[in-house]
Amino acid sequence: MTEIMANKPTTEDILKKIRQQGAGDAGTTPPAESASASEASAAPQAAPAASAPAGDLLAKIRAQGAAGSEKPAAASGAAPKSTADILAAIRGGGVPSAAPASAVAPAKPAAKAGVPASELPPVDRMLEQLKSGVKTPATPAGPELKIPVKPSKPVAAPVQSRRSALLQLVTTPFALAWIVLSATGGAWVFMLALFMFPNVLVEPPSRFKIGSPSDYPPGTVSTKWTAARGIWVVHTDQYKGRDLIYALASVCTHLGCTPSWLEGEQKFKCPCHGSGFYITGVNFEGPAPRPLERVGLRLASDGMLEVDKSVKFQEEKGQWDDGKSYVDASLA
Repeated sequence: MTEIMANKPTTEDILKKIRQQGAGDAGTTPPAESASASEASAAPQAAPAASAPAGDLLAKIRAQGAAGSEKPAAASGAAPKSTADILAAIRGGGVPSAAPASAVAPAKPAAKAGVPASELPPVDRMLEQLKSGVKTPATPAGPELKIPVKPSKPVAAPVQSRRSALLQLVTTPFALAWIVLSATGGAWVFMLALFMFPNVLVEPPSRFKIGSPSDYPPGTVSTKWTAARGIWVVHTDQYKGRDLIYALASVCTHLGCTPSWLEGEQKFKCPCHGSGFYITGVNFEGPAPRPLERVGLRLASDGMLEVDKSVKFQEEKGQWDDGKSYVDASLA
């Protein structure tokens, strides 16, 4: 019994011999796919026969492998339980797996029907067609190659002009109120500025020349300077019998109205209250209390008559006898 146990080959020796035999008989012996359920149940009975010679053991293993190749492959994914299972798996070229059936990777889905890769044009050609805008003709079995179209630019909204924007801003009630307030304030400031500056009456110079004595014939009253200078130039000999030229101020001695010279009546008549004056300037009717006033008159060095309105002469005061109040026409 001890001799039999000493001559028992080990598992490594058996696997080595099986590999060598499998390499020599690869053309004649079909590989086994997996151990069957009957071989798994007979595994405990093979253990007492391990004391048989190695040649009988190998022959039995071959027979079992040939018998297992005729049966369908085991569908179970259980782990091998004996040496026979391991040997059967090695002979069949498979590797026993301890993973459950649920852990097996799912089968890949079938490829979609389309254009084979061998029939597609080269990548360089497709890029050139895309740049040039030419569509690649689609094969009957494959999908059409679509070229993306560049989207058009959005139309910009019309820009509002500055004039219309300013008009809309000014026409608002709030803006109108501010405009009216600003105009009112500006008017008040302007009126205040006018009040701060005094009123200056610009008058012509008090001294001015009225021409030569020959321009005024005897017995006449010239109204040439009445509107511009406010005087009458009179040439008469009715005052004390002397031939004189003098200038009378065109201001009524009653209330300051401007009388008119009436050539037909040979008198000055005030239209305000009816005062009347002779050609000499002496009052004779109406409310005027005194004669008209004379202004200064002299004969200049150039032979022209020069009037000086800054000086006035009154008859009731005897100032008409002053030589500055007249020019003697007989001497001129």
